[in-house]
Amino acid sequence: VQIVVTSGSGDGRALRLARHLRRRLQAQGYAPSLLAFRELNQLRQWTRRCDGTFSFLVAVGGDASLSEAAAAAVRLSVPFVPVPSGFGNLFTSVFEHPREPDDVVELLGRGDLVWTDLGVAGNRMFLSHESFGFLARVQHTVERIRRHPRQHYVRLLMYYGTAAKRLRETSLDSIQVEIDGQLVADRAALVTIANVETYRGFLSLTPAASPLDGFFDVCVIPRVTRPRVLAHLIKMMLELPGCREGVGLYRGRRVRVRVNRGNPHDIRMVVGALPLMVPLGSVERLEARRTDAESKTSVVTLLPSGRGAPLDAPGRARALRGRSILPVEVA
Repeated sequence: VQIVVTSGSGDGRALRLARHLRRRLQAQGYAPSLLAFRELNQLRQWTRRCDGTFSFLVAVGGDASLSEAAAAAVRLSVPFVPVPSGFGNLFTSVFEHPREPDDVVELLGRGDLVWTDLGVAGNRMFLSHESFGFLARVQHTVERIRRHPRQHYVRLLMYYGTAAKRLRETSLDSIQVEIDGQLVADRAALVTIANVETYRGFLSLTPAASPLDGFFDVCVIPRVTRPRVLAHLIKMMLELPGCREGVGLYRGRRVRVRVNRGNPHDIRMVVGALPLMVPLGSVERLEARRTDAESKTSVVTLLPSGRGAPLDAPGRARALRGRSILPVEVA
């Protein structure tokens, strides 16, 4: 079992969690190895050149660290086990991935293996979403802060405060959006291209998104006055009646975005690329949530599922067991 972690994630808490997990794996008969990287760029370089000398790849950290580490699992076709640490963790919340070491050990031995989709933006993979406009600016501003409060509600207040300040001090972007070759917006203020529900439990922009359906869900909020954009977000946050009126929600595989008439950003879906260990029953619960969300929210699919070949990762050709086996059982 190869464990990777960025030592600065969660102000050092991710590294402590990774070390605890290594001890628990050793106690259960696994042969774990731990690699700690100071920066995401170092982790990125490792994913491009590491050899497939391990049976599982365990990554501890937030969404950014997990997305970088997943690239190695895709390239080597090795089962990926994400362990959430820090704030956000959108991807791990989809399948209810545990963060307690004993539960992670249980996942390796008793979990299910599924092949999940991921997104590619430029030369970078992502597991959860790629956003443009107002919320992306807020997220980038907060993530530059070196130390974050541990309490969840205090962290949320930090985002709220930054959002209010940004909305007062900066003008809204003008974003053009094409999905599978069709222009869906010429002047949007906010665009989120999601592989999962974004942001679940806080501001659900894409409530029916799933990393198992082969499509992005794309949320487009029109560029109107700043007070009206804020009103849109608040109503969606509180899930008030009519909160999605005027908000576009689309489904597709290829998205092109231009911000303020700049160079295009091309984002594409790679279907079934990542071999992922998930807790038992989590896929069924995801599908139940998705069915419920689709009954309440209208989503426009621009590319029918029968048209166009899915973009599959080459590593998928390698067969894997659907259920892992504990080392003690093998012995």
